[in-house]
Amino acid sequence: MELGIDVIAAFVAVTVAVVAFALWSMRRQELAMREQLDAVEAAEAEVRRLLDELPEAVLLLDLDGLVLSTNAAALAMFDLGRRELVDTHLVDLASGEDQVSLAAGLQRAYEGDDVDPIQIEMHAANRRRVLVEASFHLPRHTVAGDDRRLVVRLRDVSEREQQVRALDQARRRFQQAFQSAPTGMALVRVDDGRIVDANQSLAEMLRRQVHDLVGCTLREFTHPDDVRAAQPHRARLELGIVDSFRIDQRYRRRDGEYVWARTRVSAAEDDGVMLAITHIEDVTEQRRAAEQLRYAARHDELTGLPNRAYLMHILHDRLATAELGEVAVLFVDLDHFKTINDSLGHEVGDQLLQTVADRLRSALRDHDLLARFGGDEFIVVMKGEPIDVAERLRKAIHPPVIIGDHELFITASIGYSTNHEPGMSPNDLMRDADAAMYRAKARGRDCHEAYEAGGFESGVQALRTSGELRRGIERGEVVPYYQPIVDLASGRVLGYEVLSRWLHPDRGLLPPNDYLPLAEETGVLIELGTRMLRDSLAQLAQWRAVGHPFANCFLSVNVGTRQLVDPAFAEIVVDALAESGIDADSLWLEITETALLSDVKSATVALRELRSLGLHLSVDDFGTGYSSLTYLKRFPIEAIKIDKSFVAGLGIESDDTTIVEAVVRLGQSLGLSVVAEGLESPLQLSRLRDLGCDRGQGYLFGRPRPASLIERERAGV
Repeated sequence: MELGIDVIAAFVAVTVAVVAFALWSMRRQELAMREQLDAVEAAEAEVRRLLDELPEAVLLLDLDGLVLSTNAAALAMFDLGRRELVDTHLVDLASGEDQVSLAAGLQRAYEGDDVDPIQIEMHAANRRRVLVEASFHLPRHTVAGDDRRLVVRLRDVSEREQQVRALDQARRRFQQAFQSAPTGMALVRVDDGRIVDANQSLAEMLRRQVHDLVGCTLREFTHPDDVRAAQPHRARLELGIVDSFRIDQRYRRRDGEYVWARTRVSAAEDDGVMLAITHIEDVTEQRRAAEQLRYAARHDELTGLPNRAYLMHILHDRLATAELGEVAVLFVDLDHFKTINDSLGHEVGDQLLQTVADRLRSALRDHDLLARFGGDEFIVVMKGEPIDVAERLRKAIHPPVIIGDHELFITASIGYSTNHEPGMSPNDLMRDADAAMYRAKARGRDCHEAYEAGGFESGVQALRTSGELRRGIERGEVVPYYQPIVDLASGRVLGYEVLSRWLHPDRGLLPPNDYLPLAEETGVLIELGTRMLRDSLAQLAQWRAVGHPFANCFLSVNVGTRQLVDPAFAEIVVDALAESGIDADSLWLEITETALLSDVKSATVALRELRSLGLHLSVDDFGTGYSSLTYLKRFPIEAIKIDKSFVAGLGIESDDTTIVEAVVRLGQSLGLSVVAEGLESPLQLSRLRDLGCDRGQGYLFGRPRPASLIERERAGV
């Protein structure tokens, strides 16, 4: 009996345990399911939140086009609540014929076709109309059959269309203003300079037809001097440094006469084409009146010569950029003029002054300046050695002057001086010339005297003839010096620029500025350039023969204008390479912008012939000649050298920094190497490296050295 009770108790205990375990398992499953439902609800809430944050309206449609759900942007677009928009047929919200387009788009999208976005007009609350762009997306894993869903995105393009209409309206207004403008106007392409359109005012100003202007360039009608003056402005506009500029220049009419016009140019873009909007206002009469006033303020009324104030202004400008001994002043004072003026009267004296002024003017060169300083005093400002000019002036005054019944014999005492000391002012130079003039009077008049400046002779005074320079070349006194050209990234010396120096037997080592202008003027430059080319190539051949490790470099030789246009220059280069045995790939020729633009056609032919030899070409002093960017494409050049005047202000002067950055980017975009000249500081080097400039040269890497010093300094390289 007791055993039976124990069995029953055990059975009850097991049953209770099983039931408890089952209840515990069910509770656990219920909690897990509740957690899953909470997670799903949280995910759905997060999806809805993300949809509501989208800037575009998003709607979910069923097979009948009924809105099942939507986001906040859609509610805002239609100005409706969620309950008002849900269960609405989307097609019913479209306007007129756009309902057909929308229905067709929905049908094709449901069928699985790729449907391009369509533009339709939709109705919003308060009868507001919204222009939208509708896009359709059928999810890949949508339910088959009647439960398929379609996602529709609506983007409000009303503002864009308004902008398009506003742009069209602005274009029409601009065209109306363009054609009816009282001043001349032209639309010019920036890339090739050709006129796209011109108005009637410009055609009338130039006495041409509009169709005669379209397709031409304004340069064709511009005075040659003004074309050169506008180059720096045009270059800055093309580089994007400025977006507008103003300049006065002359345009040629059909009859050959020129009109002065104030030209305002601003850059604009139209359908991806950069245009220069050019306003051209005829200011011929204004300039004529202003010129008359300016002339009267600057010139002597009696003789028509520059007056004292204008003279001092010009002298100040010339001294500001002059080398020592470059500017000379001659002080001309008529002898005994006061006696003639007092005895014969001021009328005779005035006529005498006019005659003397004419004679002095006829004895001078075109670039010499003659001014009336006051009374019977005349001043000549010139460049070069003044002694011969002083003698010509003295003799020009000698012939007798016939005024009425009077035959007058007049002489002059002349003193002259040069800017023999650094920093001399116009007053200093006038003082010295005046002192020399009084020495001439003290000698007895009718003579000329130089100011005694401690026996100093300027470079211009010492080099009186081209024969001295020619003999110096023949004697080997003019020798090549070498300045390293460095790869800025690695600091490795890649080559050397060849720079000439004159070992003058009396005056020591002379820099190029002391004799190259004379060589260019007298035609000796071709002989000098040939000598530098041959000697430097021979030196490189010697270095390579000896086996100097630094001899595996290139040479960069400067070429002047006269050399470039010389028909025999290419043959000279071929002979120099053949004589030295140096390969053409080791030679670079540097040509200045001035040389390139002096005769574009001839320069292009010459450069192509030189490039065909296998040597390399670069543009020297880039930025100082303001060449048109179109020429960079025309000439077969491989490198441009940034002028040292711009590099000097890199990182310091904003204009110089902007120009250097623009030139480096220009070279990179055209596939040209960029070389910076005149590097003198680590700051310049750092900025150029940051810009990605390829090469550099300057005192930071080394001064120009003779071959012997290069050998000693680089022997261990």
